[in-house]
Amino acid sequence: QGRPIVDAAREGYTKAISGEKPWNNEPVLAAAPHSAEIRPFFTPAKLLTMRNANNDGLIYVIRAGQVNDKSLMSKVDADELADFFLYAKAVNERVAARLSANTGKLSSVVTVNDLSGVDLFGDSRFRDALSAASKTADSIFPGLAAETILLNLPFLVRTLVKVFTPLFPPSVQKKLKFSAFDIAPPEVLVDQASSGRAAFIADVNKALAS
Repeated sequence: QGRPIVDAAREGYTKAISGEKPWNNEPVLAAAPHSAEIRPFFTPAKLLTMRNANNDGLIYVIRAGQVNDKSLMSKVDADELADFFLYAKAVNERVAARLSANTGKLSSVVTVNDLSGVDLFGDSRFRDALSAASKTADSIFPGLAAETILLNLPFLVRTLVKVFTPLFPPSVQKKLKFSAFDIAPPEVLVDQASSGRAAFIADVNKALAS
């Protein structure tokens, strides 16, 4: 299960590192399942991956509360969106594998799910897709997932915890952390040299240490 998606991710990854730039994200996005339908809903600041502070692991950020899930799910079904998320995780696995080879340490991926602005009455199929991709990736890439930070839960925190926690595989549930801090504006967060991005990474470290 998921083999064609993993193969597509490896092809996209190879193209991403084969050009003049250290990383070209365009071929990665182009090869993603159902990219034409899904890509408009995920600007770089809504779904992005960055190196951690030690440059030996990854931070995968999804700003679920900023995604118009009802409109998105009118374009694709839950299985198609799950394939897209699984593809993203498979690309991250390739990047993590390269980091492991370069550093001599096993690299993993910390997931930050920013829930600020999330609609509790949004399309449940969006959450179903996140859950399905997480469970499949956990079985295909055991050991890849590190902690998952649920960030900026709205006022109805108890309801959200009840809704979101069961969506993750048991191995991920054991690593769940909850935190709250402001995230830099999109144009700052995607700038690798910005102080706002560095501050975000520092805040992630604090949340992991708590």
